[in-house]
Amino acid sequence: MKGTKSAGRYALALIDLATEQNKLEQVKQDMELISATIAENHGLELLLQSPIVKVDKKQTVLKAVFGKHVQDLSMGFVTLVCAKGREALLPVVVKAYIEIYKERMGIVTANVTSAVALSDAQRKEVAGVLASLSDKIELIEHVDANILGGLKVRVGDQRVDASYRKKLNDLKYDIHNA
Repeated sequence: MKGTKSAGRYALALIDLATEQNKLEQVKQDMELISATIAENHGLELLLQSPIVKVDKKQTVLKAVFGKHVQDLSMGFVTLVCAKGREALLPVVVKAYIEIYKERMGIVTANVTSAVALSDAQRKEVAGVLASLSDKIELIEHVDANILGGLKVRVGDQRVDASYRKKLNDLKYDIHNA
């Protein structure tokens, strides 16, 4: 993706500054809020990417949307990104910040897909199995009835497909090639 390298540099600068000011967690929460807000509001994303709208108008909108909800450090950072003409990169920068934060805190993200929502006991069991990877596991759950049952788990670039759909497809393949 274009600008990923510079987005990473901006994110690293912010995480270093937040660490220095002992606001690492608060800024992470701010970045999650900014990321979710931009993702949910296509108009805001289009505004950030528009070459027609002037930077001062974009900054005014961003201050109106986030000013009362985020730390001064986070708002100052967003303003700086705009002032440097990199506002279109803001969604990538905030996601990079969250990823770097997780990396530094040793948090491993596991995407778990099941046919139905996991119960608390199942969630705890999955987290227990994944505990060998890290003490801090963040489960992101997805429901997909098409897998019929079982689980699909993705951690980083590793994938485990223990779904009934895969087992049925494997059985079908074995029968046709026997």
